[in-house]
Amino acid sequence: MSSGLPTVSIIGKTNSGKSTLFNRITGSRKAITHVAPGVTRDPLEADANWNGVDFRLVDTGGFGFGADDPLQSSITQRIEEFVARSAVVILLTEVDTGPTAEEDELLRRFRACRERMILAVNKVESATDAIEANEFHRLGIKDVFFVSALHGHGIGELLDAVTARLPRGKNEPPRDPLVRVAVTGRPNVGKSSLVNALSGRQRQIVLAQPGTTRDAIEARIRFHGREIVLVDTAGVRRRARTERGLESISSLISIRSVEEVDIVLVMIDASTGSVSRQDTRIASLAHKARKGAIVLLNKWDLVERSTEAFNAFERRIREAMPFLSYAPIISISAGAGTRLSKIIPLCLRVQEERTRRIPTSVLNSILEQARADNPPGFYQGGTGRIMYGTQTGIAPPTFTLFVNKAAYFPRSYIRYINNYIRKRFTFEGTVVRISLRSKGEG
Repeated sequence: MSSGLPTVSIIGKTNSGKSTLFNRITGSRKAITHVAPGVTRDPLEADANWNGVDFRLVDTGGFGFGADDPLQSSITQRIEEFVARSAVVILLTEVDTGPTAEEDELLRRFRACRERMILAVNKVESATDAIEANEFHRLGIKDVFFVSALHGHGIGELLDAVTARLPRGKNEPPRDPLVRVAVTGRPNVGKSSLVNALSGRQRQIVLAQPGTTRDAIEARIRFHGREIVLVDTAGVRRRARTERGLESISSLISIRSVEEVDIVLVMIDASTGSVSRQDTRIASLAHKARKGAIVLLNKWDLVERSTEAFNAFERRIREAMPFLSYAPIISISAGAGTRLSKIIPLCLRVQEERTRRIPTSVLNSILEQARADNPPGFYQGGTGRIMYGTQTGIAPPTFTLFVNKAAYFPRSYIRYINNYIRKRFTFEGTVVRISLRSKGEG
């Protein structure tokens, strides 16, 4: 479902600069920009603001009339769905080609929304370009703007016209902060199928061939009044199989997407019967970024479905990924819709654990009991002593212990304290960080 903001869609033929304009307006680099045409296949969405007016911007996939791409019909269908519910449509053209038969076809296809359309002529970067751009007035669209998405020329005037057409919403009470969830995994593990199933709409194009998703695609849903953003990342490939080009760019965007979310769903293909080194590497991204983590065993309908089989696979995961010992594991089938109803509630529960705060008095009571059960031993020339502790951060939960000397505490004892705290407060799905501060340190 949408965020409740009015939608502005950018449409145009392939390689007209839609992704560059999207990045320029949103102030991000979510959309892949590349000299190769047709890089953006799935619609990309992001919130944007201009002079205090909020809206939802959509970078649609490029129309490729006559293209051999088997995905083109699916791309076209997605574009038509977004245009139909957009308050404003930006038709992006490029001055270098002049008006083309493709623009004429677009105007015929979307004649019903012509009144909601603004024409932007891109790549206008000189006085000569501006003169040539006047040719686009023949398309018959009332509002025409000459812009350079790459350099930012004319973008302000374009956005003034866009926001002037948007409906103004009433003031709403503050909502709970949205939760961002990234779906990660190897190519063709079922990420897009899962996002489509959870969002109730086929936002992503799903084919059997791996690597269909190139960008990080977002879909918004509401669950019991809570807003959640699902991020379908491109599959992260093995370094040896990632060449310089679109696949390496897609992998970098996927890695960056993990750093920008709250929860990471690590999808593993259960039908393979094993946990690969690539699965482990992808899972480590979530751990290193200190995000909440949940492991999904997808395609469980294709294997022996029994408690014994699940327990055996769970052991393999724990052995391959000991750093994710805190992450819950559930078996699902994105294609068959099995146990998908468990995912969002679990994400919200993990987010609650990531933002949980422990009163200082309760924490110190736990620390006192941990010391009584297993006092620090002699290490590095002395015996450690914990004076007191306090929680100093959330997302992930972070605790600072004030001690006589940090060097007197081996890592094994810090792990012991970590596990002791988890006995009282599970902190399911999240890292717990513990730092030491020696007496006298500022």
